[in-house]
Amino acid sequence: MSSVLIISARFHEGRYHGTGDWPPSPARLFQALIAGAGLQGPIQRDHEEALEWLERMRPPVMAAPTIRKGQPVGNFVPNNDLDAVGGDPRRIGSVRAKKEIRAWLFDAEQPLLYAWTLPDIHDAEKFADVLCQLAEKIYQLGRGVDLAWAWAEIISETELAHRLDEYAGTVHRPALAGAGKPVPCPVGGSFASLEKRYHANVSRFEVVKIDRAVSQSFRRLPKPKFQPVAYDSPPTRKLFELRSVVEPEQFQAWNLEHATLLIQSIRDAVFKKLVAAFPAKQAQIEHWLIGRNADGSNGGKADERIRLIPLPSIGHAHSDHQIRRVLVEAPANCPIRADDLSWACNGVELGEGGNLSGLTASEEDSFMEHFGIGRAATHWRTLTPAALPESASRRRIEPTRRVAEAKNASERAHEQQQARMAVLTALRHAGFNLDVLDVVLQREPFQSHGVRAEAFAPRTRFAKERLWHVAIQFAEPVQGPLVLGDGRFLGLGVFAPFAPK
Repeated sequence: MSSVLIISARFHEGRYHGTGDWPPSPARLFQALIAGAGLQGPIQRDHEEALEWLERMRPPVMAAPTIRKGQPVGNFVPNNDLDAVGGDPRRIGSVRAKKEIRAWLFDAEQPLLYAWTLPDIHDAEKFADVLCQLAEKIYQLGRGVDLAWAWAEIISETELAHRLDEYAGTVHRPALAGAGKPVPCPVGGSFASLEKRYHANVSRFEVVKIDRAVSQSFRRLPKPKFQPVAYDSPPTRKLFELRSVVEPEQFQAWNLEHATLLIQSIRDAVFKKLVAAFPAKQAQIEHWLIGRNADGSNGGKADERIRLIPLPSIGHAHSDHQIRRVLVEAPANCPIRADDLSWACNGVELGEGGNLSGLTASEEDSFMEHFGIGRAATHWRTLTPAALPESASRRRIEPTRRVAEAKNASERAHEQQQARMAVLTALRHAGFNLDVLDVVLQREPFQSHGVRAEAFAPRTRFAKERLWHVAIQFAEPVQGPLVLGDGRFLGLGVFAPFAPK
């Protein structure tokens, strides 16, 4: 398991005056590290090497507290137009202009986090140790009034995941591609460009003599070298239909309770097709599609997994809830190209004999609105049950001893409470850090054409006691897709919005 360098920064006051969007970019943190390293004179060579190593790292994951805009404050400053008063500095008060300052306000007790995954190279931890020392030299992050201090640690990926899960704020993740918010980040040559800019600042004013006239000319400083990186990019989504191989114009529906079998069949077929086409990328394909590491262990963080989501037929009172469509969702930072993934899914054949069905790319994206994709809702309920942890499972009763082992009201209430807590944890793991007003759990489906939770257990690794149908009411509308639980990569825990009666 890789190690992680995490720098935590905390402001002296819960105010931030820096220009640009919140949170302070990795480029701004990089500049703060350099400023701190140069407090006592020229930067040491080992510090330079560590900073140059950091600029070549992949952009960090950031976490920041929630913010709100403060009240605007008017400040009168010189307008840099002394010529308007004949160049007389005694009259500078007449050319002052009002500048509005409006700070971001946040909880000063909540530190900002910047986390880099360390590569498996010999010098990685040596450079990381130096950066841990440099982090303690940071004295501001933003403008001169944004006093801050920082500290750094080297932790495991598991510990980082735990901290991000528990973080009371917003987590921002970089993407290899996508349409997310561009954030300036260090890149190879950033340190050298800042050093060049620092030396150029010494001679930014040049005295120019023309005959007897003497004037000063301002030289524009060279710009620092940073790279815009897309953060919080939305995943790419492609809808596929299950069509009959014999009669392609007809849908080939799968029963709702076979959702896990369907997703496993598609996943395995796509895996074989991708590995056959790109054998050199087998380890990446296993990690992103199967959720398996190169050593064969289970792995793959939630934001590093391709999701295959079964979409049952809904939207009408008489819809039969059979599965005729599958949504393929790839994270923006997925190294498997979206067109390659779409090619691998298109034409995949499933089943046997006369029930042979194949995946066909669909252009009817409007169907996804039934699952909250493109529209927000506050009320959601499962179509396929969510697989909750063992701690939230119901006590199994031997069928021949239903009366003797019947549960009393207290035990049932305890089981419900444990399951509710597991649902809230699953929401946090899925990135839905929102207030929840109500959670309802039951084994029976919420829809007339739905299927009881126990029916989904056969041929899966989940005991039927772990499966729950769930209804959630959020305080604010959220957009889908909403897929929760331990089986969210196997077709379980698929939610759809509904209008309460």
